[in-house]
Amino acid sequence: MEGKQKVALTFALYQNEALVRRETVTQDIVKVGKDPKSHLRVDDELASRMHAVIEVASPEDITLIDLGNEPGTLVNGARVNKVKIKANDQLQIGGTKIVLEKAEPVAVAGGAAKPGNPFAAAPAANPFGAAPAANPFAAAGGNPFAGAPAAAPSPFGGGGGDPFGMNNPFAQPKAPSHDEVPHDAPEGSYTYQLVKSGPDVPSEEIESPSASVEVMVMWDQMILHVSHLTPPRSFYVGEEESKNFKCDYFVPQEKIGTTRAPIVLADKGGSVSVVLLPRAKGTIELAGQPKMTVQQAIDSGKTQPCSELSGAFQIALPPGSKARVDVDGLIFQVSTVNAGRVVAGHLQFETQNFMYHGLSMAVHLGLLAAMAFFMPPLGATDEDGISDDQKFMIQQFLASAAEKEMEEKETEQVADNAADNKEGGTGTRAKGEEGSMGNPNTKSSGNRYGVQGPQDNPDPHIARQAALRDAAEFGMIGLLNSGAGGDPNAPTAPWGRDDSLGNDALSARGNMWGDNIGDSFGAGGLGLSGIGEGGGGRGEGIGLGSIGTIGHGAGTGTGQGFGSGHGRLSGSHRTKPPQVRMGATSVSGRLPPEVIQRIVRQNFGRFRLCYENGLRNNPNLQGRVAVRFVIGRDGAVSNVGNGGSDMPDGGVVSCVVRAFYGLSFPQPEGGIVTVVYPIMFSPGG
Repeated sequence: MEGKQKVALTFALYQNEALVRRETVTQDIVKVGKDPKSHLRVDDELASRMHAVIEVASPEDITLIDLGNEPGTLVNGARVNKVKIKANDQLQIGGTKIVLEKAEPVAVAGGAAKPGNPFAAAPAANPFGAAPAANPFAAAGGNPFAGAPAAAPSPFGGGGGDPFGMNNPFAQPKAPSHDEVPHDAPEGSYTYQLVKSGPDVPSEEIESPSASVEVMVMWDQMILHVSHLTPPRSFYVGEEESKNFKCDYFVPQEKIGTTRAPIVLADKGGSVSVVLLPRAKGTIELAGQPKMTVQQAIDSGKTQPCSELSGAFQIALPPGSKARVDVDGLIFQVSTVNAGRVVAGHLQFETQNFMYHGLSMAVHLGLLAAMAFFMPPLGATDEDGISDDQKFMIQQFLASAAEKEMEEKETEQVADNAADNKEGGTGTRAKGEEGSMGNPNTKSSGNRYGVQGPQDNPDPHIARQAALRDAAEFGMIGLLNSGAGGDPNAPTAPWGRDDSLGNDALSARGNMWGDNIGDSFGAGGLGLSGIGEGGGGRGEGIGLGSIGTIGHGAGTGTGQGFGSGHGRLSGSHRTKPPQVRMGATSVSGRLPPEVIQRIVRQNFGRFRLCYENGLRNNPNLQGRVAVRFVIGRDGAVSNVGNGGSDMPDGGVVSCVVRAFYGLSFPQPEGGIVTVVYPIMFSPGG
């Protein structure tokens, strides 16, 4: 078996043209720099600790790699990054010249590591390894196969000088080298070793200050198992496997005499003891004490009986101690060492803390689940339960945009005894919920209303709605015969008089403004928009306050112009009833909102009564009452409740909510209808 071929590089180092030293290295990778651990040390101020690297593949394949430090590396006068070099090339690092004088192959003892034993190491690297067996073929004197000294050169010899020696049938057999193993050597007569090719690595680079225990299980020279216990813990061998007891390494009971035996015992304080099994032999090396055998340790009283295994002893191992316990050829090597450093990028878990982390996580998840399960419903009220369909509709309503309360700005009416004569000064906004003026039974548009009468009429006015009803019930002939009643073609109002008399050539139910007098489509109110019956104000007239038409003011305008004047209401002070106004209604279902609003408005008297009862206790009481109710398939009201009121008086809220139970609506199409109806209450003047 031939040894591995390596290349020996011989360098000559010069400073100031004077030879400093020659140095030969055989490493495959040669580190060049000022570091004392470098293979080729360069003592130069301009050199870096690790300045360059030389990779050696063969005598003809040698590569120099500059590591990028200033002032760089010169090869034959030129700065390089990576270049092939050969014998007689000159390298320049700072003020030091390095000459590669020669590159020659050399043979190295020991072949490749034996494939079946990946744990085999050199004796120097293994403090517990036994010395390798003596090689009867290694020494020249003890080698019966060693050849005689080389004879004189022969043209037919097999010497190294004859390139044809290997092909010469008359050549003498080549004597094996002192570091080579003959090809016919019996198995077991030699050992494999790793060849050291670099300086020792400092321990602080690969170890940490943490304590650890190394346990190695061997069968003669064969390594079976290696464990590093970090932090130190107990180590057991045997064949017992149960829920409460486990073994770290399997060993048959016939070998150790029990199903489970401790090899290392560690307590919570961090102290470590090695267990000396029955029939055990071996050696113990305690830190700072001479080496002793197992029997000597037992006889000297340094051991104590093991509490976990009858007939066994245990001895404490302080840091830096070693023990080798041999039980019928099965060897346990235990040493207390420093723990190795964690490899960068390696994820490490503390298995002993898994139970505590898992228990903590379970407790916290249980608390969160309990809070979610037992949390009371938010916004609970005293209302009755509702069905799933109703809950879905309410959820849809709550998910929609927040309700905007439809606050109507009211024009302040000023009582002034000195009314002016400006155009339109007699108008005022009619009281009641605002609705657009016009005739709901016509399709015309763009015309204004008119009330027939003389143009110089000093007191234009309109009739009550009651007169219009009388005309519808008793006929125009009876009404004319009575000599009373208003014009059925003119607008009417609840606050009107018994008859109507204006300043226009004819009467018509048109809009508030237009090009000509005539009927126009509207809701029958006295305002610009809406579906109410009034003008959204507090007075008795037709207009918008500063822009007026007919009113009870003291001005002398015709009432059809646009002016900034204002009329004086009847009297300088008037007591106003409490105001009940509708807010923005939300409807979920197939029933027109206008129908619901009109039916609820017809019952405003019920709600005003509830509010007036509250005003007796608090004259300044005001706020909003939002009522949520469901219209069933038969039109009846059910599941009435508070839909988010801000009225401070709970009695008023409850009274208004109960008043909705008596309402009746048309039968909706396609199921139930969910309604949220807000009502605004405010005290009168």
